[in-house]
Amino acid sequence: MTSQNDAPSGIVVPIISGTTDGKNYEASTTNEEEEQSLERSIDALITTWTQCISELQQLQVAAESSRTGPIRGLNSLLRVQQRALDKVIQKKNATVNSDTGVGISAAQYFGMKSCCWEDKWKLLKKCRGLVSINKEFPRSPRLPVGEGEGWLAYKDQRFQEKTISVDAVVDSGTTWLKFVSISPRTLSYQVVTEGWDSGDEFSDDEDGDNGANGDKDSGLGNTEFAEGIRKIILAARWNHCHHLHLVLPSLKEGQSDVVDRMLKYVRGSMGGSDVKVTISCEGSPFLEDAPPPLEEAIAALVGGRDGLVGEDCGTITETVNLDPSALTAIVTDLHHGPVALQPISQQRIITRSVLDHETDNNELVSRQDILAHVLYPALSGRKLVCTQFAAKYFRQLIEAISTHSEEVRASLILPSSANAGMSSADIRQELQKWSNVPIPEDLNLPVEIVEDITLEQVDGLIASGKLPPIAAGVAKDLSRLNRSVYLYGWANDITTITGHRGIERQIQLSLATHYYTAATTRPDEKNERPPDVWHRHLGGYLIHRDKPKNWRDMLAEDGGANGAEVEVPKEVIRWTNAWTTWGRGISTYGLPDTKTWDGVGHEEKQSYGRRMSRREKREKEGLEADGDEIEEEEEEQD
Repeated sequence: MTSQNDAPSGIVVPIISGTTDGKNYEASTTNEEEEQSLERSIDALITTWTQCISELQQLQVAAESSRTGPIRGLNSLLRVQQRALDKVIQKKNATVNSDTGVGISAAQYFGMKSCCWEDKWKLLKKCRGLVSINKEFPRSPRLPVGEGEGWLAYKDQRFQEKTISVDAVVDSGTTWLKFVSISPRTLSYQVVTEGWDSGDEFSDDEDGDNGANGDKDSGLGNTEFAEGIRKIILAARWNHCHHLHLVLPSLKEGQSDVVDRMLKYVRGSMGGSDVKVTISCEGSPFLEDAPPPLEEAIAALVGGRDGLVGEDCGTITETVNLDPSALTAIVTDLHHGPVALQPISQQRIITRSVLDHETDNNELVSRQDILAHVLYPALSGRKLVCTQFAAKYFRQLIEAISTHSEEVRASLILPSSANAGMSSADIRQELQKWSNVPIPEDLNLPVEIVEDITLEQVDGLIASGKLPPIAAGVAKDLSRLNRSVYLYGWANDITTITGHRGIERQIQLSLATHYYTAATTRPDEKNERPPDVWHRHLGGYLIHRDKPKNWRDMLAEDGGANGAEVEVPKEVIRWTNAWTTWGRGISTYGLPDTKTWDGVGHEEKQSYGRRMSRREKREKEGLEADGDEIEEEEEEQD
């Protein structure tokens, strides 16, 4: 029997009375009164729904005109809401014009009301930094592809575990907001069905920790409700979200022993140190407090967003781990632009390189904007670290093909004799002399160099819980350099920043391959987590890689007219060295899509790609080619 407490405001549900044999019932209200009450409720729903859509549209306008851009999922939500409202209005108008008198039933009204976003929007107005609405998140990698297949085959595979959806991502990506609708009666039925024994389920200690067996074997842990929450937590862990806010508007604490014990179970036994679970039930301040005025709410939702949060809603930890591509992006002439301390010829080459990039790749971030709009905001105020092997490789790269200005910047951002005894402020001031991009005052330099993680250490880190079991297989798939970089961030739960799309994809392919090999008894119990990789287009290469093809002519322009001698920067001589003359299509920061080569100076390799192999063959045959011939041949292939 439906109670009055279950009915929406404005609908009168008749109270039925009669004899115990159920034959003589008498309604307390007439059918006409019920229809009038239902009609008033439908009119109120339409008014409320229209107002909700209007406010969401105002949110959309404010977001699209902000520096952080549109809110993901909001446009789709508005389309769905408007379409549903139009159907309700159409159904109501059809009823009014109908001769049959058959209208919208109470059951249909409840279905319509459940589609309206008003209740969620009222709570969302109390939040800040809205990043996404109705966002789908994976809780596993995609299905692995066969040997020899790559990213193009993998990216369209379905996920190994079903994705989950959260209603909103707020606090600039750090909090997931999930509404769960379940009545106390339904929850009690699920618990009883699983054979919950109230005497054994919980002890009276305050920590609420039941141990591993409590989650596996208890009726509470095996209910459909608990299983749904567990999957959301697994997805949060897989996507490096550390706060899950559950909104349970139909449950109220203190009125049911089953509800109280379930809420205690969720708070005490689910989540963990890496995923905090907050619960808001009926009567809680989050549900009961009035929302702020609309303008104030929109300002908080839009203005509180971090522009660095991308499609994956991923955030950056307080300590960040830099790979060689990120280090290179900090020092390259292509990002800092021409400065007065450089020779005129070098300034001309830099200006031309930047212009060529804007002409050929206008869909990417402009080179002069990468530091100011992408990299510096990601690094500012955070502790910066890199591994020993990454620093060694970066220094090899600088020594091989950098310009003098890139060399100076490299000596400033990493500990060296050039910055010994200098404060972070002094380093920033010296670095500013070699850059036309303002350097943030909270950029913490120099980057701290930390210990590498080797393949021999992986088993011990898995045993101690610092790495998940899946890391054993992934570590073997990575080269020594990439293993050092990405396993350090993985083991220390910090974000690794990279500009290299290939290595990010290689890690995803490896995760897919080894996902089930690390399984325990079932996938939901694995609690696996991937490395936290923040990839953006950083253009992480030195100007040597993207110098203009006619750079020699640009050098010659500096002399000859007045009989002056051509000024050739000494580091440019290295560009014609046979050992460092790479094809323009080869990435010079040494993070490959596969582990078969690592770029400059890798001790395990005897050659550096097809061009170097041919050169070695010529040398064996006694055919020598000077730097000019090699450079000309390289330009012809470009």
